[in-house]
Amino acid sequence: MVFNPDDPRVRKTRRGLQEAFIRLILKKGYDAVSIQDIATEAEAARITFYRHYADKEELLTDCLNTLYEDLAQTTERVSKEALAQGISPLRVLYDHIEAHEPLYRILFSSRGTHTVLERLRHHLATHALKGIQDFVGASDLQIPPDIIAYHAASAQIGLAMWWLDHDKPYPIVYMAQVSVWLTLGGLLRALGIPEFPLPIPAQPSGG
Repeated sequence: MVFNPDDPRVRKTRRGLQEAFIRLILKKGYDAVSIQDIATEAEAARITFYRHYADKEELLTDCLNTLYEDLAQTTERVSKEALAQGISPLRVLYDHIEAHEPLYRILFSSRGTHTVLERLRHHLATHALKGIQDFVGASDLQIPPDIIAYHAASAQIGLAMWWLDHDKPYPIVYMAQVSVWLTLGGLLRALGIPEFPLPIPAQPSGG
């Protein structure tokens, strides 16, 4: 049976299955969760699950794709005015992680998430590449801009994973500032600006 993904009833059922699945993963771990567990937690029939998903891996992928799409739309809405006020895409990333912490904990684990994590990395790299091109262009760079952008995206994801894994020991604003500061050091050298002043972010009180 083919479902219309825009049908409100379909969206409601899938959202219920997704939320039930996330709760169960956080309680029991991915491997211990069965299809029947998901259906019971979602107060749905087992056959309802199979009408929407082939297995729990497909459900997990749908959960994480939903997360990615929301982040992509949020990042795209960052205006020039917001950037001028210090609301960078990295600040948006940390805000998004905090707002969807259970899903990010699953995403940053090793179970069935490689494809979606690569989409996140590609999304961040695309924004980094656009920033490089807007700032200096690509013709005079010593290192190909796509390498620079991918490195920056990988570093940003790695730091965000550390932050979440250590139970968010520093505020979002500080983490976004530190991520930019650490990334810009190598980035500016690659752009031929080795002496550009980079003030160290002020550590929050109590940090």
